[in-house]
Amino acid sequence: MISRRLLLVPALLAAGFLAACGDNDDKVLTKVFVAAPWTSDETFEYNLVIEDDSVYGTCVLETRLNDEGGNTRLNRLCGDGNNRDDGTALVDPATLRPISANRTQMRPEKDQRLSFSSFYEYPIVRFVADEDGEPRETTRELAEPDDTSPDPGYYDDESLLWLVRGIDLREGYEASYQNVSAGTGQTFTVDILVEGKERVRVPLGEFTAWKVRIRTASVTQYAWVETEGSQRLVRARIKGIQDVTYELTRSE
Repeated sequence: MISRRLLLVPALLAAGFLAACGDNDDKVLTKVFVAAPWTSDETFEYNLVIEDDSVYGTCVLETRLNDEGGNTRLNRLCGDGNNRDDGTALVDPATLRPISANRTQMRPEKDQRLSFSSFYEYPIVRFVADEDGEPRETTRELAEPDDTSPDPGYYDDESLLWLVRGIDLREGYEASYQNVSAGTGQTFTVDILVEGKERVRVPLGEFTAWKVRIRTASVTQYAWVETEGSQRLVRARIKGIQDVTYELTRSE
């Protein structure tokens, strides 16, 4: 098993790969991603802070436009100096519809490597897990557009910290979508609520931000999105074995 703390970076649900399908209920899905607030390549750096307020690692979020046929590449690069937990998603630039995604966890001192990939072949997503050279594969159905689901009604788990920046940021806004997690081999419903504005202090400075609640049947997480400009993610609180908080330290 990879480092306990590195398992804290964004996965909305912690579970074993190829587990049951998750909480795919009959909830009405709604349009979530409105528009991309970024207009050029971006690089944001964050401290990863645990419950005793100590910094145990860092994370870099990169937005790369015009990657692979004009699509957008979203990179999440996290580490604690020795171990890595990195993710990437290739998405449609206008809708954030996922094309493919990967999450790789490495612990060199124990010669361990885990890789979880998702390949979107509508109307299914194909999951491939590789643990130290031993592959496993499964598929899940994707939400189809109809009276209860928009197009798309699903987003990849690796795009979460970008998705919250492109929603309808206003107090009281609510939405639901199907989350697709390669790390668990599951799809499940996520509910989003914009609770309101807050003043947030992080190492880069003090910001007015929208507080966004992100909830599944088993986990509640929060993201704070700057109200001005390109709506940067200034803080995020991710639930896991321990809680971890992203705090913005540098922005390009």
